[in-house]
Amino acid sequence: MTLATQDMELIRREVAGIRDFYQSRMDAELPPLQEEVGRLSAQLGRVQEQWREGEKRSILAKFGGDDRPRVDHGKYQGMDALSLAYMRSVLNAQLREPSGLNPRMLEDWQNNLKAAMDSTTAGSGDELVATAEASALWTDVNLETLIAPLFSRVDMPTNPFEIPLQLGGVNWYPGAENTAITGSVPATARQTLTAHELVAEVPWSLTLDEDAVIAMAEEVRSSLVRNAVEVIDDVLLNADTTATNNINADGATIAANSAGKAQWLVGFDGLLHLPLVDNAAQANNHNAGVSDDMFNEVRGKLGRYGVRPSELAYIMDVNTYIKSLTVDNFRTLDKLGPNATLLRGQLGAVEGIPVIVSEQMATADADGKVTDGGNANTKGRLLITNRTQWRLGFRRELLIETTRDIQKRQNIMVVSMRLAFMERTGSRSTATHTALQYNITGV
Repeated sequence: MTLATQDMELIRREVAGIRDFYQSRMDAELPPLQEEVGRLSAQLGRVQEQWREGEKRSILAKFGGDDRPRVDHGKYQGMDALSLAYMRSVLNAQLREPSGLNPRMLEDWQNNLKAAMDSTTAGSGDELVATAEASALWTDVNLETLIAPLFSRVDMPTNPFEIPLQLGGVNWYPGAENTAITGSVPATARQTLTAHELVAEVPWSLTLDEDAVIAMAEEVRSSLVRNAVEVIDDVLLNADTTATNNINADGATIAANSAGKAQWLVGFDGLLHLPLVDNAAQANNHNAGVSDDMFNEVRGKLGRYGVRPSELAYIMDVNTYIKSLTVDNFRTLDKLGPNATLLRGQLGAVEGIPVIVSEQMATADADGKVTDGGNANTKGRLLITNRTQWRLGFRRELLIETTRDIQKRQNIMVVSMRLAFMERTGSRSTATHTALQYNITGV
């Protein structure tokens, strides 16, 4: 099921407007000012949001729509099981540390919450809410991510988890009656997915009563989903286990407690690490502006992995996308029409290969790496990957736990997940299924 016609028309007009504005500036040989690029980037973000919302509605419609059971009356009216789960998590934290709290208030809160939970589980009681909340939260996250849906996902029953692979081809021979053929012994191997944990702690101070938590519920929920989406896409693109001269913090040393940077040290290396470090032959110093050639040039580095457009995806930063709107071969939604939707976040295609625009793909220095704290990160990057050659595994989806710090009078919510990411061949130094065009100027 695709996006509704009116959604497609709206998105197509938005993208066409961005393209027309940019084309008029370039035709007049007047490069857009930096503030204009910023405005276009913000507009592009809104288009992506519209796209994701439309795709979300389409996907949910396959499962009966977004008709999750909701509380029909009382303090918790309108909330679904996921929002109620936040309430219960905070309440449990208060019950574990009741010092200084009014016991009657906690009892009333508990009774109100249980009644609300019962109403969302059709009388089945509180015991089903844990399953419902986990499913609802993870559905929200999956519908928002742009990079994660590109790859085959594996639910890991153990950690580590081994996936059998058949790497060799099967030999074929002419057949002859009553004659046995020579058997093939294809080369086999195993791919080992090892999950690593990402943890975030969210403290907040509030009046410890039921009404205050209700007022915070939707904000907490939306923040959790947004941050989970951002960090998943971030590590899939940018993860680098090297603390010194990390590809995202070149010229510095980061640590596991470095705010805003520690997630890159999660325990595996991401997509960009392969062409920038593991197999540098897969990276090309474009050292020129955007052009038709930059797409085919980087695709050529994939060899046999670059043959089938259905297996490929381009990923680029926002600035490079905006600049690419002037490239004749870059087909945006206004040209693709109703056949545009292949992947969430797709805002164009080149020769049938979808182009994903990610906010987690940063502009970089001239060497393709992001200089830490520098002003030289002004060059664009264009990544291409064969999506069949990577595996994404989850040992644990989002886990939410809440505790109470009575000294600081804070609720502390701890959110964690365990994920694995690995390329299929097992030899990054020789892998040719992913390539990078860097030092794209004028973006």
